[in-house]
Amino acid sequence: MIACLVGNALLTTALWFWTPKALLPLFFNVHELFFFPIVLASWMVSDVPATNEFGPDARRILAALDDPTMLTRLLRAKHLVLWTLVAPTVICVATVVGLESDRWLTMFFVLAWVLTVPLSSLGLASWVGIIWPYHPLPFRQRAHLALPWTRKWFRWIVLLVLPYGIVPLFGYLTLGPTLGLWHYAFSRSFRIGGHLLALTVLVEIPLSVWLWTWSTRYATVIARRRSVRLRQFLQDPSLG
Repeated sequence: MIACLVGNALLTTALWFWTPKALLPLFFNVHELFFFPIVLASWMVSDVPATNEFGPDARRILAALDDPTMLTRLLRAKHLVLWTLVAPTVICVATVVGLESDRWLTMFFVLAWVLTVPLSSLGLASWVGIIWPYHPLPFRQRAHLALPWTRKWFRWIVLLVLPYGIVPLFGYLTLGPTLGLWHYAFSRSFRIGGHLLALTVLVEIPLSVWLWTWSTRYATVIARRRSVRLRQFLQDPSLG
């Protein structure tokens, strides 16, 4: 997990600061300095620990599969552990950006975002691992599985790449009210000042907390509906 987080952080930083300007739109929709901590947070959690939470922890998931309360707590504990590894780095980066730009109100909004919105993204992204889990097998062992090509390779590769698009997408969906307020301000040439930033934070934090709470609870509903398939899959690593 730590290797994934560090690798994503280094990749994001390299792309942000060293990508030629003509190619930047391929990776980032915005390139303002104070957006960097937001992008960094989104990319750091956009990896298989966010979308494949059942496969690598089959024993504990199987033990909790018939207990919705325990399964919900297990999912939330995984999210909090992942986020406690990401948050200190992102907070330090946001603080440095605040010192460099001298835009502390903007940085306050950024910090509120990075401390709350990624949790809601993790809650929604966990559904992927319930519907399409996979076992973290060594490459050589996977190559020897007696499975159809589409299940052995295509499905696995898609699920490795999918987090980089789906986790930030869930973040943007959670950010919907904020983007709406900002669009309204830009369309009327309003200055994005302290009052507007405070309003977006007041909307965003409870929305993100509610969405994380609801999505992790609903994840157990999905797991119960698929419990027969999940139990069969988690008990047999040869299924890929």
